[in-house]
Amino acid sequence: MSDYPTLEKLFYSDSSSERVEHVKAEAERRLNNPASFRTGIELSSGELFLATPRELSLLNEKMLRAERKVSQLWRDLPGIARWAYLRSLIMDEIMFTNEMEGVHSSRRQIEEALESAEAKRPTKEAKRFREFASLYLELTDSNHVYPQTPADIRAIYDKVVADAIDDRDLPDGKLFRAGLVDVKSASQKTLHTGVGPESKIVEMIDRMIELVASPDIPQTYSAILSHFLFEYIHPFYDGNGRTGRYLLALYLSEPLSETTVLSLSRVIAENKSKYYKAFDVTERPMNHAEATFFVMQIIELIRLAQDSLIESIELKRMQLDAACACMGRLASECELTDMAVNVLFVMAQFHLFGAFSEASLKDIAGNLEVSTQTARRYLQELEGKGLIATVSRKPLKFVLSDKTVEALEMPAA
Repeated sequence: MSDYPTLEKLFYSDSSSERVEHVKAEAERRLNNPASFRTGIELSSGELFLATPRELSLLNEKMLRAERKVSQLWRDLPGIARWAYLRSLIMDEIMFTNEMEGVHSSRRQIEEALESAEAKRPTKEAKRFREFASLYLELTDSNHVYPQTPADIRAIYDKVVADAIDDRDLPDGKLFRAGLVDVKSASQKTLHTGVGPESKIVEMIDRMIELVASPDIPQTYSAILSHFLFEYIHPFYDGNGRTGRYLLALYLSEPLSETTVLSLSRVIAENKSKYYKAFDVTERPMNHAEATFFVMQIIELIRLAQDSLIESIELKRMQLDAACACMGRLASECELTDMAVNVLFVMAQFHLFGAFSEASLKDIAGNLEVSTQTARRYLQELEGKGLIATVSRKPLKFVLSDKTVEALEMPAA
């Protein structure tokens, strides 16, 4: 990943009899370097800190440049495409973060949860992930606030795991777990023991909240450091991974775009070994609580998410432009009214940018700013000409027909 060596690597590359002293001296040098960011938070292996080597500066610059490109591509998309794509990203974010913890969820389940959360109307079918979905929807609201107290962290946890955790694994302390917890490998080897007792958990969660709010460290760095710290504390018996990754997305949502932060869990799930190794390396005693490797690895994952976004948005935009170029010919051949063409344009955006190719009557009417009765009239016109098809009656949903998809030169759903 980088030429910047961990302290442990320096130890094993030093063949002298004084290598322990050499590494301790280098750890002190890195910790006390004026360019380093010290947290004042003591872990079992020392004070958590971040050095700022040349490699980190270059990586951070690449991330910021890519972020500008993501933001520009996003701004240039039509509003309906942005809305459909954002919902698709949220579905994937929840599905992949659940998958990493062995919690099964499908895009359909998450879609139902999103619709229930948006309507603020709980339904039996959407109950399981509704609260979790509402948290991710809040990330798209510029008015969202960071948790201010340990009780706020517990409230977030309750939404993350609502109806998706065994009652035996729920916290048994005032806010967090009262007992100890070990993180084990597949072979049942203990990889990490969470902080305890509960009073210490509360103290360190308070320090984590202070770290995120600190004006003395760049937001991207403090967000990533807080993610390591949360998982190090491991305040719950179960659900720490999902809660921690949501908090990472929340804390990164100010310095980075919503599209980038809503793409992280998928990339993390696809690079689990690198993600977990970053925690392991940082916690090794020989590395003296230096989190530089961890921060660089998470930024590398952010870069992968950005590259994937750029490629995806550019491709979908090119396909939408090609469809628009074909739409006039299709309108002429089928003698469509202008409003019917507008409906086709809306549905083309759902087809290309949505998690599913369908669009509901409610969504079409809302995006065209007309009544459902008016929208239904034009949908009937299109359906009568074989350009769209009904795929659901309750709620009423439509898709572009194969004939239309081919005529607009779009990929099949």
